Parts: sequence; C-alpha cells; structure tokens
Amino acid sequence: MTERAAGCRKNRACRYCGSGSLDCYLSLGDQPPSNSFIRADQIATEARYPLDVYRCIGCGLSQLLDVVPAEAIFDDYVYLSSTSKALVQHYGRLADTITSRFGLKAGDLVVDIGCNDGVLLKGYRLPGLVRLGVEPSKVAEVAMAAGFTVLRGFFSPALTRQIVERHGCARAVTATNVFAHVDAIGDFVDGLPMLLGEHGVFVIEAPYLLDMFEQTLFDTVYHEHLCYLSLTPMVPFLARHGLDVFDVERVPFGASGPAIRVFVQRAGGRQPKGAAVARTLEDEARWGIRGPEQYRSFAKKVEMIRAGVLEILERLKGAKARIGGYGAPAKGNTLLNYLGLTPSTIGYIAETNAWKQGLLTPGSHIPIVSEEEFLKRMPEYALLLSWNYLDFFLGQSDYIRKGGRFIVPMPLPRIAP
Repeated sequence: MTERAAGCRKNRACRYCGSGSLDCYLSLGDQPPSNSFIRADQIATEARYPLDVYRCIGCGLSQLLDVVPAEAIFDDYVYLSSTSKALVQHYGRLADTITSRFGLKAGDLVVDIGCNDGVLLKGYRLPGLVRLGVEPSKVAEVAMAAGFTVLRGFFSPALTRQIVERHGCARAVTATNVFAHVDAIGDFVDGLPMLLGEHGVFVIEAPYLLDMFEQTLFDTVYHEHLCYLSLTPMVPFLARHGLDVFDVERVPFGASGPAIRVFVQRAGGRQPKGAAVARTLEDEARWGIRGPEQYRSFAKKVEMIRAGVLEILERLKGAKARIGGYGAPAKGNTLLNYLGLTPSTIGYIAETNAWKQGLLTPGSHIPIVSEEEFLKRMPEYALLLSWNYLDFFLGQSDYIRKGGRFIVPMPLPRIAP
C-alpha cells in the first residue's frame, strides 16, 4: 500500500506555537511504522505513511506533520528497553543522578512516563521509593510482571488526577525517549504542574536536533518520533503551560544515540536556573536554528550517507561476501527502507529481543533471527543498525570475537574493525 494509509492525519499547524508557516526540509519517502515488525502473511496488508520532516518558521520546532494512528504503532509494539545491556546501564546512571541531585528519600513518588518494560524504574536503588510507570503498549505487562505498578494508557491531565489522588505529588517524573512522541503535546504537559506540585522535577531525555544534524543521524526520524527537540522552541512552549526549564545538558549516549536532557519544574519552583539554559539558547541561535541553511545542508548530507552505504554494500556483494544485519532497532528500519534494502542484500538480522525473532522487518521484510542462529550462519559482514552501540559491541560482541566485521552506516559509512 503506497498511498497514505487509512487513518493517517496531517497536521496543518505547529504543535508548539500553532503557526501554519511550515517548511519540509527532509523526505524519506513512504514507510511503515518502524516498530511494526510483521509476519510473512501480513506483507500484503502492510501500510506505509509519509515520512517527511518540517521546520516551523515561527518557533523553530522540527516535526512530522503526518500522524500515524496510535494503534498502528502501539497495538503490536515489540520494543523492550531491557534487552540492551548498555541501555540498562545508562538508565541506572540516570536514576542514580536524579536520586542524588534532588535528594530523593524513602516514601517519595517517582513516575516514569512511557516506562516500557520498567528499565528506568529498576534503576532506582533507594529503598522505600514509590515507583510508578505509565505505559500505553502491551509491554506494560512485562513491567507489571516485574512487580511495578503501571497505569495502562497515554499520559494526560485525567491520568494525572488519578495519580495524585492515589499517591500524591511526584518528587521526580521522567520521560525518556517519550516527550518527542506525543502529538497532542499541549494536553500532555497540562498535566505536569499538578503532578509535580511545588517541589517535583520533570526530566526529559530525547535525541537532540543539533546532534542529529551535526552527525547526520537521520535514522532517528520515524513515525513514532513526531518532534526533534531543541531548546529554542521548547522553553517558551513550556512556559505557556506553567513550566520552567531550569537546567539542560547534552549526553553522549541515549536510547537513539546522543541526547539532550532537559530539567523542568513548575513555574516559580525552588530549583535555581543554571547558566546552561542561556548558553544552550545562545549556541542554538549561533548554529542557525531559525534560518534555512542548516536544514538544506542536512538534507544533502543524508543523500551522501545513502550513497556511501550503498557503495559499500554493492562492493561487498560484488565480491560475493555474505552480509547480515546486527540489531533490529526501530531506527534501523528507517535506514533499511530509505536505502531500499531487501533480503537479497541483507540476508537476516540478529536480535536479542525474543519478541522480534521470527518476524520480518517492516517494509524491507528481512528475517529476524536470534544471535545464536546468526553466529551459526556467521556472515562475513553485518550492517550495524544499532550503530550507537558500536563501542559496546566491538568490546563485547561474540560476532566480532569470531572475526565478523561491522558495516557502520553513521555518522560516516565505514567498516569496523
């Protein structure tokens, strides 16, 4: 199905400021939802949707305007955060940072919005914390099986009232790789002042627009990621909803690569505003967040990466090398579909998440196999779709120990080691 699938809705105004002045600067074609891994008998009915990124000329927010129905993304959602050891370690460090920096104590409520399988909730090690998750997908069952209280649904003011009535205000609320996923983001943030109360903090972590551009990380673009975050549009947007950004930092590692971490409180909260907020806003202005030049340059660099990866694959295929794929993250499917790859080039993909094994990648229809099966087949090369874990895999992957080599697509196409 190549036409816009039924149920896809196109916004005509910016999510943050409501401006209708929107400029499309990157088009990756029509693609299926990146986490919608399918069975072979579902190929004929697979839906595709436009994957185009727009810049709001009014406030500078980068965003998708085509909104895929939530059920198309979350009904058969198979992403499990805890299958990545590196991600488990990362979220453990984040939980430690929040605990120590904000002086959490036994009895405090911590809420993780989009808790997935409970990976961040597990990272809190302080005894006596009240840990609560919010998760709309079936993955909530995994977190509940691990012993966490999880509210099934999308975060909203109504859900906030339910939490506050049962548990009181939260001391810390997190949204890692979630804030950028929300279409009705105004409704989402309207629930936060009530949940935070006078002393709570809200921590956002998501891919950062400047990292995405500077390293040409276009595979972080997929339908689940409706917005591509920067501080310039975010600060006034949150202020209009009674929230204040008091600190920001860039972190080299996140669920989808480098990330920005934004610290928020209710307007008038007690946390002092750090110098990093003004400094980041100045950096974004110098970078050119409001002008068209960076966006045009980014689109050209995306085309160059596409050409570079295809050249490597064609050269290896011409030499009769066997090529697999390593890791099956959602962002990998953006890459596979933009490159137009099929099983004739990438024979199969290794993945530790058992929920994905036995399925096909959306759009490209490449079989997903276990790592054990992948090592039995042992292709000479593997396209590393989880490229952001390169250092981790080079040091710990059995595939590398056995002599395999990665084709690393980003930020510069190359073969390693």
